[in-house]
Amino acid sequence: MIVNPVPPAPRTRRPSRLRRASRASRAVLGVATAAALAVGLTPASAQAQGLPASISPEQISNGALGAISPESLSQLLYFGNLPGSSGSSMMGLANRFGFSPNMFAGSAPPAPQPNPNITVTKVVGKKIDGRYEQWLIDSADMKRGITVEVYRATRPDAPFLYLLDGVGSELPSGFMQWGAAEQFADQNVNLIIPTGGQGSMWADWNAQDPVLGISKWESFITRDLPRLVEPQVSTSTKRGVGGISMGAGAALTLATRHPELYRAVFGVSGCYSTDTLGQILTRYTVESRGATLTNMWGEPGNAQWASHDAMINAEKLRGKAIYLSSGTGVANPGDWAEYNNDAANFVAGMALEQATGQCTRAADRRLRELNIPARVDHLPTGMHNWSYYSQQIPVAWNAVRAALQ
Repeated sequence: MIVNPVPPAPRTRRPSRLRRASRASRAVLGVATAAALAVGLTPASAQAQGLPASISPEQISNGALGAISPESLSQLLYFGNLPGSSGSSMMGLANRFGFSPNMFAGSAPPAPQPNPNITVTKVVGKKIDGRYEQWLIDSADMKRGITVEVYRATRPDAPFLYLLDGVGSELPSGFMQWGAAEQFADQNVNLIIPTGGQGSMWADWNAQDPVLGISKWESFITRDLPRLVEPQVSTSTKRGVGGISMGAGAALTLATRHPELYRAVFGVSGCYSTDTLGQILTRYTVESRGATLTNMWGEPGNAQWASHDAMINAEKLRGKAIYLSSGTGVANPGDWAEYNNDAANFVAGMALEQATGQCTRAADRRLRELNIPARVDHLPTGMHNWSYYSQQIPVAWNAVRAALQ
């Protein structure tokens, strides 16, 4: 497998912009051209070519995926991540050609059924396994029980680190499935990890959604958990917040909307704006779980969307320890096997990480403009998956932990 994105250019002269564009277009021949054909085919022309009369971009591109390789996509990712690139080539193409968000995430979760009998937010049960605990908390706002993972530090005065999961928000969380207990075993910090927030952006929504139900996650994380969980775990009032993917953007958003709560914040493979590319990724996140985007903050571009844009409100991050990182989508050796040679999921992992790489560069520029200190790692490879995130979480923690000591 090719690790370097592209072969070195001839020493005699640098490739022209036209030649670079030509290479990039060849790299997406299997996906972009197929998608363009799909949206341009009429029923008659489709039948003339032996294709079904009704055909979607996914149908044609899925057929083309079998002909592409990790190596062919690396060129596209390289050019899309050059300094000055206007945005994520692969996600931009997917958005313009009308690809379904389901190509970039799993199927919709079962719709949670509100329980009108839940009128008080309180802890109703715990499962304890050593330092790892699962707390069941009834949420009066969301009218359902929420499971929150707690991994206790050994000291009674340890600070708190809230960890926000990605679009699936499973139980056990991705953090615990990928080694958080081992990574934080000797660290003086209590982990608090809410679960069940699939596709929610960990936000308070304006309206109940037919699929996601009632989402009041911001209130739950910033108001209910500090009140209910923290006093039973530690005497400390110091806390930080971090996340991966969907949770990374939410972590920075919460830190700008509640700056008094958090001394440290980190994001791994996230997007931190609700404009342009950030808006595309938000739509894909929400709709990948079958939810209706406008049930969250109304039509994109309004004042409520702007109030959740961590880059517009970045001044409120001043004085906090900040860490951001992202890869480029370029595969590392072994990544193809990690995806079980599934080209569609492999391409999704590339496209999403390429997009978050663009978001992370934009955040880096914004923080530099404001002279807000932050550590930002732009890694040359890495795909949008837990194999990559799990390597970066200890790096992120080490970058911000001094602020909580």
